[in-house]
Amino acid sequence: MVMAFLLLTLVVGLYYSRRVTTFREYAIGNKQFATATLVATLLATDFGGGGLLRCVEETYIQGFSWILFFLSTALGYWLLSPLLLRMGPFMQHLSLAESIGSVYGNKPRFITALSSIVCHIFYLAAQIIAMETAIKQCIGLSDSGNIEAMQKTVTVIAAFILITYSMFGGIRSVTFTDVLQFITFTAIIPLLVWFIFKITNKSMVQVISILHKEPKFQLNSCLYMDKLLGIAALFLTNLTTFIDPITIQRIYMASSPIQARKLFLYSSTFAMVIKGFITLIALLLFVKMPTLYKDQVWPYIFETLPVIFKGLIAISILAMAMSTADSMLNIGSIMVSHDIVGNIQTTKVLTDKHKLVLARLTVLIIGVCALLLVFWKRDLLSLLYLAFDFSVPIITAPFLLSVYGFRGSSRTALIGMATGIVAILAWNRCVEPITAINGAFPSMLANGLAMLAAHYLLPHPAGTGWVPPDKIYQQRQQEKARIARRSKQERDGIPSIKRMYCKEII
Repeated sequence: MVMAFLLLTLVVGLYYSRRVTTFREYAIGNKQFATATLVATLLATDFGGGGLLRCVEETYIQGFSWILFFLSTALGYWLLSPLLLRMGPFMQHLSLAESIGSVYGNKPRFITALSSIVCHIFYLAAQIIAMETAIKQCIGLSDSGNIEAMQKTVTVIAAFILITYSMFGGIRSVTFTDVLQFITFTAIIPLLVWFIFKITNKSMVQVISILHKEPKFQLNSCLYMDKLLGIAALFLTNLTTFIDPITIQRIYMASSPIQARKLFLYSSTFAMVIKGFITLIALLLFVKMPTLYKDQVWPYIFETLPVIFKGLIAISILAMAMSTADSMLNIGSIMVSHDIVGNIQTTKVLTDKHKLVLARLTVLIIGVCALLLVFWKRDLLSLLYLAFDFSVPIITAPFLLSVYGFRGSSRTALIGMATGIVAILAWNRCVEPITAINGAFPSMLANGLAMLAAHYLLPHPAGTGWVPPDKIYQQRQQEKARIARRSKQERDGIPSIKRMYCKEII
């Protein structure tokens, strides 16, 4: 069953990889994707296999504090949707790094691309671990001898299947395999929730009563100041990770900022539903078996499942892992060929053919690097924090400022990025060991404040500063103002109509 799904994914990926001849088509397609297709590929990328494993484990262990963080992150799409109306000047770009380079110059563009690639290697390693877990539990391999070697061989085969269609297909191949994988895991996860609920042998009222009596699932367990600060910092950090190269690439695949805004609004609703089902897996499992350790959670789930369910859950984890991993491979290859090598001033300009060859080679190199990383670090939460530290303190503040109209010099951006790097290193060394609070968001703030301070305190060239929004944003604001005035006039007209009606009656 697992191998059949992997082969189906390979066939779909290679089918949609045909006729990719230009680098723009490889990077963002033809910008004629339906909104439903964009929603599916965005959510398939956001919900990775590593995220599924991590969120069930952390919800089971940490309780309400992780539930509060996990469900609140679905609001990220909704909170950032107004930002998309300001992105008109960047909609023809191919990557986040190109957008930063168009505002701040080549050096910040290079740093953004390099930082993003390293960050995505950490994320990709988490997805490979998820694929390995799914295959291992599905086919019942132990951790000894030749069986362990066989399990790793199957994992490598799965990884190279996604590398293959990511290499040759570009974003069209990635998008349509994401749609297949999104349909797969959104159909299977509710089945897992239903099955775990059935094996608890309890009614929903009994389940709620048991959870209510457990201290870590009560609201007051989160009201301690250290926990509140930790949850707030992690939520803000996760919110800013929506400003990442993959999400920005999905925005650039839209035909306009208006379609991109619809994409985020629809995704917010669907994300909340999916996250709710994932949370229910952990809650129902705790009711069934409340004494498991973190590393026993998923082995226990697989042990209690019938064979058919075991295969379905393995396929679901594989679908989630591969839909995230192929997007990371794709955007990493784009940044290397377009933003690093293609941005270096040489006597010979890279043609589309050369960029495509380089991009496909990069997919292979990044995939191999992530495979090697898996042998060094396997804790999913640690990989998540490392990914945060390599991206949020460096690239988020410059991009947000540019979207809101700030136009600074290259020196300004470099000062901010250097400040973000120093801040996250200092935080991880001095503050996090004491408070256990992730420092990516405070370091991002330090980056933004340093950029503004450098702009206003140091001499800056003409043409820098703040610029007004583009026409699309202005038209949208004027339309909202007209609707507000019309509504006010209608509300004000209702009492006068009532008075006239009363006078006629009298």
